[in-house]
Amino acid sequence: MNKQQVIEAVQHLLQARAFEAERLETIAAAMRPWTNTTALRHVEVKGQHLDSHPLAGLARKSQTNMLPLVLDVYSQSMKVDNYFAGDGQTVSPAWEWWQRNGMDARQTGIIRAAMRDGVSFATILPSMTPGPQATQSAGAFIRGRSARQMTALYGEPLEWDPRKDSPVDDDWPIMALEVRGPMIRLYDEEKVHFVGSKAQPQSALGWRDPTYWSANNFEYIEGRSHGVGVCPIVRFRDRMLLDDEDETWGIIEPLIHLQDRLNETTWQMSVAQYFTAFIQRYVMGWMPKSEQEALRQAASDTWFFSSKDVKVGQFEAADLKGYLEARQAAIRDLAAVGQVPPQNLGIDGIANISEATLAGLEAGKDRKSSEIETSLGESFEQVLRTCSHITGDADAAADFASEVKWRDATARSFAQTIDGLGKLATMLNVPYEALWEDVPGWTREKVQRVLKLAADKDPLRGLYDNGDPDSPDTVEGEEEPGIKENADALGVLIRAGVEPEDAARRTGLDGVKFTGAIPVSLRPKEADAAKLEDKG
Repeated sequence: MNKQQVIEAVQHLLQARAFEAERLETIAAAMRPWTNTTALRHVEVKGQHLDSHPLAGLARKSQTNMLPLVLDVYSQSMKVDNYFAGDGQTVSPAWEWWQRNGMDARQTGIIRAAMRDGVSFATILPSMTPGPQATQSAGAFIRGRSARQMTALYGEPLEWDPRKDSPVDDDWPIMALEVRGPMIRLYDEEKVHFVGSKAQPQSALGWRDPTYWSANNFEYIEGRSHGVGVCPIVRFRDRMLLDDEDETWGIIEPLIHLQDRLNETTWQMSVAQYFTAFIQRYVMGWMPKSEQEALRQAASDTWFFSSKDVKVGQFEAADLKGYLEARQAAIRDLAAVGQVPPQNLGIDGIANISEATLAGLEAGKDRKSSEIETSLGESFEQVLRTCSHITGDADAAADFASEVKWRDATARSFAQTIDGLGKLATMLNVPYEALWEDVPGWTREKVQRVLKLAADKDPLRGLYDNGDPDSPDTVEGEEEPGIKENADALGVLIRAGVEPEDAARRTGLDGVKFTGAIPVSLRPKEADAAKLEDKG
């Protein structure tokens, strides 16, 4: 695109961003703590929006925001822990770029933004230098972007352009816009365009004003070639919807109205508690003659009146039980709609439960987390394949069978888990090394350390080609038996009566030291041994 086309594209996307920002700002406001002014608006104290209102502080304290907690419950259980190649056994080379970009930590922002807003993005770029002599180095840089920072324009999927022979690929956007204050970046399939805005509104909603998105407000700075071949933006969605469903919700937006009901109930209970916190007495038929007399009467233990028409009493304290029940009902509704374990939201009556019961309470959350992980996992795989493409690894870039592995954060007994893994190893003959990845709390790095320690303690370690039990048993281009096959052949020869040293030489195990002890598996049968005995 030339400079004028870039400015026009920026104008178009900024207007789309302004309408998108209305929904995003609603979600962001629901997550923020209240101030005195915003609190009065939330609890609908009509006509009162001043910080000086006597109930402003009480309204602010009545906020009981469960929405950040709901987001924490899901995001804390979702962490990508590994990335396997299509064979399902080896770690993909693209995992290097995950580690070098610090994605163990950065993935949290991408995941949380996708669940909060319904969509988030990641940019994957090579090293770029400015100017016409831009070069691309063999390095991939991954950075997360929220929907509040980036707006992407996608084509219609599976729609054929009559001017072309192929359908539109909706895995990649046509273009994407990133806004950070006065600095704007426009991404397309060829370049990253840098544009500056001379004046910008205080919020994204202000881009609706023609004053801000007029062509005179923008200045084209430069364009840098990225050489990726597509617009280098990957979209993360909490759910994959059909083409005709235009819904982007996330997990927070459906809960906002339930959160409003909870805040309103807490506010009403706080007001009732505030005005009935002290016992209020009344006197009918008598008025103090002065303020001093009123104070003296109020401080007295017993009041005396000469007139028989005077009546003294006190108001009943308000019953808060109804408010408490309504509040618990609102929390239960929020837990049910959000599929959040009720004990995480502090619902009464859940205490001293067994681990099996706890796992049952979290079943709904685990199912929803699994659905979100499936959607996000496809996007993370797309990111890592793009890294392979940028760095010139064509095989890894074309490995569509590759798969990310999510860390297991399911609520279950540690002892029961280890017992189940042990039964898999002993009863189903599953290699124990493959089960170590499923030990709760074990990261990929810890599994690698344990594998190395196990290899160091292997009594047959010296028989391997390079001392590494993970090394291949055959040389490329040759068909050589492995250590197990050689040892089996050695046993057969020894049983046949061949001298151990000669048998070792013939099976390629020269240098093996024999202790003289014969394992049971190598001893000849009793009938065969009898024939070898000296009858003289």
